[in-house]
Amino acid sequence: MEDCIAWSGRRPVERLLETHEIGPRWCLVHATHMTGEETRALAATGAVAGLCPTTEANLGDGLFPLGAYLEAGGRLGIGSDSHVSVSPVEELRWLEYGQRLAARRRTVAARPRGSTGARLHAAALEGGAEAMARECGAIEAGRAADIVTLDASRPLLAGRTDDAILDTYVFAGNANPVRDVMVGGSWVVRNGRHPEEDAIASEFVRTMERLAG
Repeated sequence: MEDCIAWSGRRPVERLLETHEIGPRWCLVHATHMTGEETRALAATGAVAGLCPTTEANLGDGLFPLGAYLEAGGRLGIGSDSHVSVSPVEELRWLEYGQRLAARRRTVAARPRGSTGARLHAAALEGGAEAMARECGAIEAGRAADIVTLDASRPLLAGRTDDAILDTYVFAGNANPVRDVMVGGSWVVRNGRHPEEDAIASEFVRTMERLAG
């Protein structure tokens, strides 16, 4: 931040907005240091804010202005670029929890009487699809058949219906309830297991031991 101001006289997002035609084909990763004016201006461009809350917390980067950004119609996606965590559920959870800690109020992302988990999940699907320039993120004709199924037999999901399922998945998802994963019409995880899981795990262990040795 300080280096950018010293070099250009502008804050990073401020300078980017001044010097480039930002639009839906752009994805601004992190973008945590924004003023209210920058937040509203970025939201108006249709660009996606690529957020990695566990990375931003790990590095002490600060909090993205989620509430104001969503109110202005901003689009977002989530990721895990430092590999501190590779859980989309954890990213969504801490995206919301960081806001609650800063604002000292609940349900920052939710619309009135709406589901926080459902809104975050839908926003991440839509923005992620836009950032990747892929026709995915929804079960619709013409979209890629990317599907995740949850195990309804898990006690975690007992008695949950509709949006309450997504609220539980996002905010109480430490025990992973994902059962099956389809990518582009092909199943890559069935009954909680990837067919190459053991081989991948073994190769990972060998690689890490070699790097540490």
